[in-house]
Amino acid sequence: MVNYIKYSDIEIFEGKVSKHKYPWHFHNCYTLIFVEKGSVKYEFKEKSIKIDEAEAIIIEPLKVHRNTISRYTAYKAIFIPREYLEKYIFTLKVTNTNVVDSLADLFKKVKLNYDKNEIKKVISEICEILINSQVEKIADSSLINHEVPKIKHDLSIKELAEEAHLSKFHFQRKFKKNCGLTIGQLKLQEKAMAAKALLEKGKLSTDVAYELGFFDQSHFIRYFKKMWATTPRNFK
Repeated sequence: MVNYIKYSDIEIFEGKVSKHKYPWHFHNCYTLIFVEKGSVKYEFKEKSIKIDEAEAIIIEPLKVHRNTISRYTAYKAIFIPREYLEKYIFTLKVTNTNVVDSLADLFKKVKLNYDKNEIKKVISEICEILINSQVEKIADSSLINHEVPKIKHDLSIKELAEEAHLSKFHFQRKFKKNCGLTIGQLKLQEKAMAAKALLEKGKLSTDVAYELGFFDQSHFIRYFKKMWATTPRNFK
Protein backbone atom coordinates (compact mmCIF):
# COMPACT_ATOMS: atom_id res chain seq x y z
CA MET A 1 0.00 0.00 0.00
CA VAL A 2 1.39 3.39 -0.98
CA ASN A 3 -0.07 6.86 -0.70
CA TYR A 4 0.99 10.15 -2.32
CA ILE A 5 -0.38 13.46 -1.07
CA LYS A 6 0.64 16.97 -2.11
CA TYR A 7 0.47 19.92 0.29
CA SER A 8 1.18 23.19 -1.53
CA ASP A 9 4.66 22.64 -3.05
CA ILE A 10 5.66 19.72 -0.80
CA GLU A 11 4.76 16.12 -1.57
CA ILE A 12 4.74 13.31 0.97
CA PHE A 13 4.76 9.57 0.45
CA GLU A 14 3.72 6.81 2.82
CA GLY A 15 4.54 3.26 1.84
CA LYS A 16 4.11 -0.23 3.22
CA VAL A 17 5.79 -2.42 0.64
CA SER A 18 6.83 -6.08 0.71
CA LYS A 19 8.94 -6.13 -2.45
CA HIS A 20 9.78 -3.55 -5.08
CA LYS A 21 12.71 -2.37 -7.23
CA TYR A 22 12.58 1.19 -8.49
CA PRO A 23 14.40 2.08 -11.75
CA TRP A 24 17.40 4.42 -11.91
CA HIS A 25 16.07 7.95 -11.47
CA PHE A 26 16.56 11.28 -9.74
CA HIS A 27 14.37 14.02 -8.27
CA ASN A 28 14.57 17.76 -8.91
CA CYS A 29 14.05 18.38 -5.20
CA TYR A 30 15.45 17.12 -1.90
CA THR A 31 14.16 13.72 -0.82
CA LEU A 32 14.03 13.00 2.92
CA ILE A 33 13.27 9.37 3.75
CA PHE A 34 12.97 7.64 7.10
CA VAL A 35 12.34 3.93 7.65
CA GLU A 36 9.90 2.92 10.36
CA LYS A 37 10.12 -0.84 9.87
CA GLY A 38 12.23 -3.11 7.64
CA SER A 39 14.96 -1.75 5.37
CA VAL A 40 15.61 -0.16 1.98
CA LYS A 41 18.74 -0.60 -0.14
CA TYR A 42 19.84 2.50 -2.05
CA GLU A 43 22.23 2.23 -4.95
CA PHE A 44 24.20 5.19 -6.25
CA LYS A 45 26.80 5.27 -8.98
CA GLU A 46 29.51 5.43 -6.32
CA LYS A 47 28.27 2.93 -3.72
CA SER A 48 25.33 1.05 -2.21
CA ILE A 49 23.93 1.69 1.23
CA LYS A 50 21.20 0.15 3.39
CA ILE A 51 18.79 2.18 5.48
CA ASP A 52 17.45 0.14 8.38
CA GLU A 53 14.67 0.69 10.89
CA ALA A 54 14.87 4.06 12.71
CA GLU A 55 17.39 5.36 10.16
CA ALA A 56 17.03 7.96 7.44
CA ILE A 57 18.61 9.21 4.24
CA ILE A 58 18.66 12.64 2.64
CA ILE A 59 19.12 12.65 -1.13
CA GLU A 60 20.18 15.85 -2.86
CA PRO A 61 18.50 17.09 -6.06
CA LEU A 62 19.57 15.37 -9.31
CA LYS A 63 21.38 12.57 -7.45
CA VAL A 64 20.87 9.44 -9.59
CA HIS A 65 19.88 6.41 -7.56
CA ARG A 66 17.59 3.41 -7.36
CA ASN A 67 16.12 1.73 -4.31
CA THR A 68 15.19 -1.88 -3.64
CA ILE A 69 12.87 -3.34 -1.00
CA SER A 70 13.23 -7.07 -0.40
CA ARG A 71 11.05 -7.56 2.71
CA TYR A 72 8.08 -5.91 4.34
CA THR A 73 9.04 -2.29 4.91
CA ALA A 74 7.17 0.75 6.15
CA TYR A 75 8.78 4.05 5.25
CA LYS A 76 7.95 7.67 4.57
CA ALA A 77 9.40 10.24 2.20
CA ILE A 78 9.11 14.01 1.99
CA PHE A 79 9.92 15.78 -1.28
CA ILE A 80 11.12 19.30 -0.46
CA PRO A 81 11.85 22.06 -3.04
CA ARG A 82 15.41 23.41 -2.91
CA GLU A 83 14.27 26.85 -1.76
CA TYR A 84 13.41 25.46 1.70
CA LEU A 85 17.09 24.80 2.49
CA GLU A 86 19.38 27.75 3.09
CA LYS A 87 22.53 25.68 2.49
CA TYR A 88 23.24 22.87 0.04
CA ILE A 89 23.07 19.47 1.75
CA PHE A 90 24.86 16.50 0.21
CA THR A 91 23.40 13.01 0.12
CA LEU A 92 23.67 11.62 3.66
CA LYS A 93 22.80 8.52 5.63
CA VAL A 94 21.42 9.54 9.03
CA THR A 95 21.44 7.39 12.17
CA ASN A 96 21.08 10.25 14.65
CA THR A 97 17.78 9.62 16.45
CA ASN A 98 17.19 13.37 16.92
CA VAL A 99 17.26 13.90 13.15
CA VAL A 100 15.02 10.90 12.48
CA ASP A 101 12.55 12.15 15.10
CA SER A 102 12.69 15.63 13.56
CA LEU A 103 11.91 14.18 10.13
CA ALA A 104 8.89 12.40 11.60
CA ASP A 105 7.82 15.70 13.19
CA LEU A 106 8.29 17.49 9.85
CA PHE A 107 6.11 14.87 8.16
CA LYS A 108 3.30 15.50 10.66
CA LYS A 109 3.53 19.28 10.29
CA VAL A 110 3.36 19.10 6.50
CA LYS A 111 0.23 16.91 6.78
CA LEU A 112 -1.29 19.41 9.22
CA ASN A 113 -0.73 22.21 6.68
CA TYR A 114 1.70 24.25 8.76
CA ASP A 115 2.71 27.44 6.97
CA LYS A 116 5.87 27.72 4.89
CA ASN A 117 7.86 29.65 7.49
CA GLU A 118 7.19 27.02 10.16
CA ILE A 119 8.24 24.24 7.77
CA LYS A 120 11.42 26.15 6.89
CA LYS A 121 12.16 26.53 10.60
CA VAL A 122 11.92 22.76 11.20
CA ILE A 123 14.12 22.06 8.17
CA SER A 124 16.68 24.62 9.38
CA GLU A 125 16.78 22.88 12.78
CA ILE A 126 17.34 19.52 11.05
CA CYS A 127 20.23 21.00 9.05
CA GLU A 128 21.81 22.38 12.24
CA ILE A 129 21.66 18.95 13.88
CA LEU A 130 23.22 17.39 10.76
CA ILE A 131 26.12 19.83 10.80
CA ASN A 132 26.90 18.94 14.41
CA SER A 133 26.35 15.18 14.22
CA GLN A 134 28.04 12.14 12.73
CA VAL A 135 26.64 11.26 9.31
CA GLU A 136 27.72 9.00 6.48
CA LYS A 137 28.18 11.10 3.36
CA ILE A 138 27.70 9.52 -0.04
CA ALA A 139 30.31 10.49 -2.65
CA ASP A 140 29.75 13.88 -4.27
CA SER A 141 27.38 14.02 -7.21
CA SER A 142 28.65 15.03 -10.64
CA LEU A 143 25.34 16.87 -11.14
CA ILE A 144 25.62 19.26 -8.20
CA ASN A 145 24.25 22.69 -9.14
CA HIS A 146 23.61 21.51 -12.70
CA GLU A 147 20.31 21.29 -14.49
CA VAL A 148 18.78 18.27 -16.20
CA PRO A 149 19.82 18.30 -19.88
CA LYS A 150 17.04 19.31 -22.24
CA ILE A 151 16.46 16.96 -25.17
CA LYS A 152 14.03 16.96 -28.06
CA HIS A 153 11.91 13.91 -27.38
CA ASP A 154 10.66 13.64 -30.94
CA LEU A 155 14.21 13.09 -32.26
CA SER A 156 15.97 9.73 -32.39
CA ILE A 157 19.32 9.19 -30.65
CA LYS A 158 21.02 9.36 -34.05
CA GLU A 159 19.40 12.73 -34.79
CA LEU A 160 20.29 14.06 -31.32
CA ALA A 161 23.91 12.97 -31.87
CA GLU A 162 24.00 14.75 -35.22
CA GLU A 163 22.73 17.96 -33.61
CA ALA A 164 25.53 17.68 -31.05
CA HIS A 165 28.08 16.99 -33.85
CA LEU A 166 29.08 13.71 -32.25
CA SER A 167 28.94 10.08 -33.28
CA LYS A 168 26.00 8.14 -31.87
CA PHE A 169 28.33 6.12 -29.59
CA HIS A 170 30.19 9.15 -28.19
CA PHE A 171 26.98 11.12 -27.75
CA GLN A 172 25.35 8.36 -25.69
CA ARG A 173 28.47 7.85 -23.59
CA LYS A 174 28.90 11.59 -22.92
CA PHE A 175 25.20 12.01 -22.16
CA LYS A 176 25.19 9.24 -19.55
CA LYS A 177 28.39 10.56 -17.97
CA ASN A 178 26.91 14.05 -17.60
CA CYS A 179 23.34 13.09 -16.72
CA GLY A 180 23.80 9.79 -14.89
CA LEU A 181 21.06 8.17 -16.98
CA THR A 182 20.90 6.97 -20.55
CA ILE A 183 18.72 8.93 -22.98
CA GLY A 184 16.14 6.13 -22.86
CA GLN A 185 16.09 6.13 -19.04
CA LEU A 186 15.69 9.92 -18.93
CA LYS A 187 12.85 9.86 -21.47
CA LEU A 188 10.98 7.20 -19.49
CA GLN A 189 11.48 9.07 -16.21
CA GLU A 190 10.16 12.30 -17.72
CA LYS A 191 7.18 10.40 -19.14
CA ALA A 192 6.45 8.89 -15.73
CA MET A 193 6.65 12.31 -14.07
CA ALA A 194 4.42 13.86 -16.76
CA ALA A 195 1.93 11.00 -16.32
CA LYS A 196 1.82 11.61 -12.57
CA ALA A 197 1.14 15.33 -13.12
CA LEU A 198 -1.64 14.62 -15.64
CA LEU A 199 -3.32 12.11 -13.32
CA GLU A 200 -3.20 14.71 -10.54
CA LYS A 201 -5.17 17.02 -12.82
CA GLY A 202 -7.89 14.38 -13.21
CA LYS A 203 -7.07 12.87 -16.60
CA LEU A 204 -7.96 9.22 -17.27
CA SER A 205 -5.04 6.79 -17.41
CA THR A 206 -6.04 5.68 -20.92
CA ASP A 207 -5.86 9.27 -22.14
CA VAL A 208 -2.54 9.82 -20.37
CA ALA A 209 -1.00 6.71 -21.94
CA TYR A 210 -2.09 7.85 -25.39
CA GLU A 211 -1.00 11.47 -24.89
CA LEU A 212 2.49 10.46 -23.75
CA GLY A 213 3.00 7.95 -26.52
CA PHE A 214 3.23 4.70 -24.57
CA PHE A 215 3.04 1.61 -26.79
CA ASP A 216 -0.18 0.47 -25.09
CA GLN A 217 -2.07 0.72 -21.81
CA SER A 218 -0.39 -2.32 -20.25
CA HIS A 219 3.07 -0.90 -21.02
CA PHE A 220 2.08 2.39 -19.39
CA ILE A 221 0.70 0.67 -16.28
CA ARG A 222 3.79 -1.53 -15.97
CA TYR A 223 6.27 1.35 -16.10
CA PHE A 224 4.17 3.66 -13.91
CA LYS A 225 3.99 0.98 -11.22
CA LYS A 226 7.74 0.40 -11.47
CA MET A 227 8.43 4.10 -10.95
CA TRP A 228 5.76 4.95 -8.35
CA ALA A 229 5.07 1.52 -6.71
CA THR A 230 1.37 1.76 -7.49
CA THR A 231 -0.92 1.60 -10.52
CA PRO A 232 -2.20 4.75 -12.27
CA ARG A 233 -5.72 3.91 -11.11
CA ASN A 234 -4.75 3.61 -7.45
CA PHE A 235 -2.63 6.75 -7.65
CA LYS A 236 -5.50 8.72 -9.15
